[in-house]
Amino acid sequence: MQACILAEGPVEQAIRTSSATKEFPASRAPGLIRPSRTLAPLERLDIYRGMYELRLTEALRTDYPGLAHFLGEEQFAELARLYITAHPSRSYTLNRLGDGLPGFLDDLEGLPRPRLLQDLARLELASTFVFDEEESPTAGPGAISRFSYQQWDDLRFTPIRALRLVELSYPAHRYLEALRSEDALPRLRPARTRLVVYRRDFHVFYLPLSRPAYALLQSLCEGLTLGEAVQAMFDAGGTGEGLVYEWFRNWFTERLFQRVYV
Repeated sequence: MQACILAEGPVEQAIRTSSATKEFPASRAPGLIRPSRTLAPLERLDIYRGMYELRLTEALRTDYPGLAHFLGEEQFAELARLYITAHPSRSYTLNRLGDGLPGFLDDLEGLPRPRLLQDLARLELASTFVFDEEESPTAGPGAISRFSYQQWDDLRFTPIRALRLVELSYPAHRYLEALRSEDALPRLRPARTRLVVYRRDFHVFYLPLSRPAYALLQSLCEGLTLGEAVQAMFDAGGTGEGLVYEWFRNWFTERLFQRVYV
């Protein structure tokens, strides 16, 4: 049954695939399923084959609600069909079925506003990673104060596991937030957008960052010292210690770090 469900083409072809006939000859396949009052055996099997594709499509819709809403039911179903054909499920779980969808969109032609669709997909993929990550311990604002000022340049920060940094061409998070809160959907225009995607109290949040703040946090997440990260911030156009203190206060309030150490 599994071999027939996973096979492409009509059910009459599915029972003749090598994976199916390895279990039973095609001639015996119809006899494995009883007919109903209205359906022949292979028609009953074909119902399960259709349900399998619908289940995969529903899994993709769950992970990409913004993309599904933007495209509409019919166009998203066709996108899902094309994607599932090119990237069939190979895992016991559907959690990671859609991991290749943003890259798959890059190669498709004829999509409406393709850059925005790609940004929506990339952001929603990051959100699924963040949502599924294991919980991390978190460090409070006092984590820095136990180090002397002379040690600050050498400090390193370990981000929580449920955190991703994303750079986009559109503020796609505004669309997803409006969809989530059932507000009027914004008309998005191109605008370079840098986000922290993170989970707190089992909810996923989006925190927009300026270019210097993003450079600072990205450098810290990559394992650079605070001194090196501050230099990356300056290279990105950042100035002023006051802003840096404000950023860190906000980041610790949002519990983005699990550890500060030398």
